[in-house]
Amino acid sequence: MKKLFAILLAAMMLLSLVACGGSNETEAPENETPATDAPENETPETDAPAVELAYKNAEELLSQIYNGYNESVAEEFQIWAMGGNIYNFDTIKEGSPATFVPTSDEDYNTHFGYPAADAGKIDDAASMYHAMNVNIFNCYAVHFANSTDVDAMVETLKENILARHWECGHPERLYIVKVPGDYLVVTWGVVSSGGVAQIFGEKIPSLVEGATIVVDIPLI
Repeated sequence: MKKLFAILLAAMMLLSLVACGGSNETEAPENETPATDAPENETPETDAPAVELAYKNAEELLSQIYNGYNESVAEEFQIWAMGGNIYNFDTIKEGSPATFVPTSDEDYNTHFGYPAADAGKIDDAASMYHAMNVNIFNCYAVHFANSTDVDAMVETLKENILARHWECGHPERLYIVKVPGDYLVVTWGVVSSGGVAQIFGEKIPSLVEGATIVVDIPLI
């Protein structure tokens, strides 16, 4: 009897040890330090500061070109121009460029040779032209609402001007100039027999910092 009791007691103790061993089992502590992102030592890129332009709109741009040209050439080559829309008499200025205020999109094509279908791409324009005949001298500036349209419109504009039918004289040369600030300046006119269109067109880059002639072609 005592032997049986001893066996039962030993069995109970064994079970007790197994149970305690299970309850005390723990996971080994993690000695690895959690990975962290390496500190960034590079200075974040920032946009280059915007260049402050000397003009705030198309009229100011043309005024800078017009005044700068007349101040830089001999009197015999100076230009006396009018500005504005010849189809909108309230906008016309004498002796200076003026903001172009269209009566319809077709005015851009008639006055500028700029396709009426693309009028929505520009949000500002100004003009100046010979008081007697716009084909002797004509110059305008257009500002594009979307900068991607500036380069895209150069070829379209050139082809539209080349395809137009001229009345009251025929201009001899065309210049298209790309100007900082998402502008195109377009000028055409007579270059022979005292015409100054070539002198004027070739001078524009020296009158506006960063301006580049992108089209320089004969019209006849």
